[in-house]
Amino acid sequence: MLENLRPLTQEQRQDARHAAHDAVIRAVGARPSRDQFTHHATSQYPPTVTRLISVLCLVLLLAAFTPSAIRLYVIGSQTFGQAVSSSVAMTAVGLATVLSAEVGQVVFSLALATLGTSRSSRRLLYSSMMISTILALTGNVQTALPGHTSSPFAWLEAVTPPLLVLSTAYVIKEQLLDSIQQRHANERAFQAALNDWQLATHDPEAHPRWSQFYANALRDALRKANYRRKETLQDMTTADWRAAVYRELHAEEWFEAPEVESEVQQNHYPEKSEPVIYEAEPIPLSVAATGNGNGYHNGNGAGAGV
Repeated sequence: MLENLRPLTQEQRQDARHAAHDAVIRAVGARPSRDQFTHHATSQYPPTVTRLISVLCLVLLLAAFTPSAIRLYVIGSQTFGQAVSSSVAMTAVGLATVLSAEVGQVVFSLALATLGTSRSSRRLLYSSMMISTILALTGNVQTALPGHTSSPFAWLEAVTPPLLVLSTAYVIKEQLLDSIQQRHANERAFQAALNDWQLATHDPEAHPRWSQFYANALRDALRKANYRRKETLQDMTTADWRAAVYRELHAEEWFEAPEVESEVQQNHYPEKSEPVIYEAEPIPLSVAATGNGNGYHNGNGAGAGV
């Protein structure tokens, strides 16, 4: 059956290899995008619950921040005004006190989610958060309890806002940390898929099923080159196609095994070569009868002497 099948030329085999490359790239698929991995790693809670908690935390943070910020502004500006009698400076110091106490609690608590990677950095952030909390508690207690030190509600109303700000900042920090972990997992999955895609498209012949793709491309090229031999193509079996493809795979290796092996064997391995028998050429009678002057004479009438 193979003798009726026209083999491919070198150019046709190269076209078949390029077609196999394209087939591998199509099988791998399009280049992955980050949008495809947005929900690769999901939280154990529904997104609606997470968003609801975030909104409630912001509301609670604003509610606890307002009375505490007002007290801190008053105590900060009044205390500074006892030393410097400048309304502008007192206003600036009052705002700075609010930022140092209340905003400092939130900032240092959120920073633990991203910057607290080493022991020294965590110690520094915890110490700073503690200083901001002590400043907020002291300012609220001193402002809210000038003459109501015996009222339990006055104590709670003075101490609760700074502590609620700190607790709310912790909840927001945990949500932020969970979001960062999900985004990192999504990014790692995207980078792994992108590396696999680049490897498969950069070197299609490294694909695990490259031999199958190449065999299919060679078979298609043989069908195209022998489209006029319809009867031969119809009678081809799977074994015939395997033999035809195998022939094309080794069609360009005809020069790699030269036939002049005996010469190479005799030149490099003379002990393994067959012995060569040299036949002596016949000596003319006139020359054979000629001696060295002692025992033979030429044909002028001289005979042999003893």
